[in-house]
Amino acid sequence: MRRHPWFTLFTLILISCNVPVTDSTVTPPSTLTAVPTSSSTSTPTVVPIETLQAVDTPTIAPSPTSSITLAAPKTQPVNCRYGPAVTYSIVGALILGRQAEVVGKSIDETWWYVKNPSDPSTNCWLSADFVTVDGNVAGLPVVGPPDIGVDRIQVQVDPVLMNVGCNSFPQTVDVKAQIVANGPTLVTWRWETSAGDVSPEVTLLFDSEGQKEVQTVLTVWNANDYWVKLHVLKPNDKNDSAIFKVTCVP
Repeated sequence: MRRHPWFTLFTLILISCNVPVTDSTVTPPSTLTAVPTSSSTSTPTVVPIETLQAVDTPTIAPSPTSSITLAAPKTQPVNCRYGPAVTYSIVGALILGRQAEVVGKSIDETWWYVKNPSDPSTNCWLSADFVTVDGNVAGLPVVGPPDIGVDRIQVQVDPVLMNVGCNSFPQTVDVKAQIVANGPTLVTWRWETSAGDVSPEVTLLFDSEGQKEVQTVLTVWNANDYWVKLHVLKPNDKNDSAIFKVTCVP
C-alpha cells in the first residue's frame, strides 16, 4: 500500500516482539499516513465568503414622519450575516431597490443590526461599507456580536487495538470526528498527530447549529502507540484526540 503524499506523518519506534531478529530485511520506518475520505453526513468544502446565499423579500418603506431608520444597498446586493464580521455565515440578503429596518449598530458603527430582509422574524448584520442609512443613527442601541462557535468535538478510531503479524504491515485504521457548532458559522479545522505533523486546513460551513462529521484513513507501518487529533482553529480554538495501539506477533 502506498503512502498518500498530502499527509506524510512521523517516524515511530518499532515495539519489540521479544524475539531475536535474524532477518536482514530492513523494516520500513514507522509512519502514520492520513488519507482524507468523504464524510457520510457532510463534505467539507471551501466556501466563498461573499457568495450570496439568500433571496431578499420586499420591505415596506415608512411614511416621511416615521422614526424608523432604514438601510439600502449602495450599488449592489449586500449579504446579511449572523454576526458583524465576514467570518459569520450569510443568513439573508438585501437587494437593490429594497430597504431593511435598522434596529442596532456595532460599537464602531461599521456594521448595522437590521431586521433580516429575507426573514423579518430574525435579525442579521449589514456592513456599513455597502449600505446607506437614513434615520436617527445616534439613537440606535449598540449590539454585541453573537457568541457562537464549536461547542464539542469527538474523535473516534476503529480499531482502537490491533494485533497483527509483524510481517503484515502496512495496516489501516479509520478515523472520524463529529464537530458540533451552536450556530451558523465557518469552521476551520485540520488533523494533527502525535509527532506534531498537520494536514492542510479545511473550511466547513454550518448553515445553522448542529453536528457535522469528517473522516480520514490512517496507514500504520509498524507496531506502536498512536494518537490522532482534530484541531478546530476558527471561530474558536478547540480540539479532541483519540489513541490507538498496534501490536504484532511473529
